[in-house]
Amino acid sequence: MPSSSSSSAGGEETARRPTALLLVYTWDVVRGIAALFGAITAFGADVSVHGRVVHVSVAAQILAALASASLAAALFVVGTLLTRRSAWVRRAQIVVLLMDVALAVGSVAVDELTAHAGLDTAPLLGVALFALVDLCAVTAMTAPRIAAWFREPGPVPLYVGGLIAFWAATSVAFVGLRALS
Repeated sequence: MPSSSSSSAGGEETARRPTALLLVYTWDVVRGIAALFGAITAFGADVSVHGRVVHVSVAAQILAALASASLAAALFVVGTLLTRRSAWVRRAQIVVLLMDVALAVGSVAVDELTAHAGLDTAPLLGVALFALVDLCAVTAMTAPRIAAWFREPGPVPLYVGGLIAFWAATSVAFVGLRALS
């Protein structure tokens, strides 16, 4: 039977866990669910772009689904690891959030530059909102209290690095395919 001092020490450690971690975890889950819906909706054959219907190739649909699904997987994996105190978890979370902002802004920029139909503000506002919350989560992850929480050294596991790399590759390939079409 554990002593009362050891059980209270575990409770104190849990109580000292920064609240911002719960908020970042919640944001990861929300974004992951949204990305899963994006993966499912990628398989619609035609989309409306600036008021005209455009046929989407099967290759573009598959790349879009892979990009969204791998983003969801990266968010779920890194988000569930936020309870670990390893420093690499914090680094991986920051990388995923910053890459998400960069890829989303780049994707919308490519869409707007190749549309030749004027500026569509709806996608810009949506990306701006998600990017703002992502950047707030990055700011929270760089706070001194959270940085102190993740104090155990260690390398990023291969599966996490590979998942993030796969997500980046499929996202860049999808944006490149859209830019060329």
